[in-house]
Amino acid sequence: LWMSLSELCHICPLCFSVCCSFYTDFGPLNLAMLYRYCCKLNKKLKSFAISRKKLVHYTSYDQKKRANAAVLIGAYAVIYLKRSPEEAYRTLISGNNPGYLPFRDAAVGECSFNLTVLDCLQGIRKALQHGLMDFENFSTEEYEHYEVRTHEPQYNTTHIHN
Repeated sequence: LWMSLSELCHICPLCFSVCCSFYTDFGPLNLAMLYRYCCKLNKKLKSFAISRKKLVHYTSYDQKKRANAAVLIGAYAVIYLKRSPEEAYRTLISGNNPGYLPFRDAAVGECSFNLTVLDCLQGIRKALQHGLMDFENFSTEEYEHYEVRTHEPQYNTTHIHN
């Protein structure tokens, strides 16, 4: 099915995929980036100017960017469309789509654990179920402030010495 460009509106998650690596780690993107993506997508979906257009979510062929883009749109489906993580993931892998590269932690050397797109979507659902994630009252400023190690809350701990 071909459509003219005037019938399409696009959203490219590449602008949300800037993050700093420590070694060969990558993704998934943090909650502030997911929140911004969801806000942008909600705004586009509610826009009268594009109400008769098809919204196209796209990314590059880069495996890391594809995995991050899959988590963004999959998380949107879990949070706002009330899809199960499995439903959202099935949609992402349908057709001729190749699989997604697992995310990698910041450890030096061989990666001992693969975090998949589906794992991330399941984590989002669990966070929603337990009230640990609430985009209705989310503050990107506060989140990003405490994301920086120098701004972590200090806890009163007792050290026992032998």
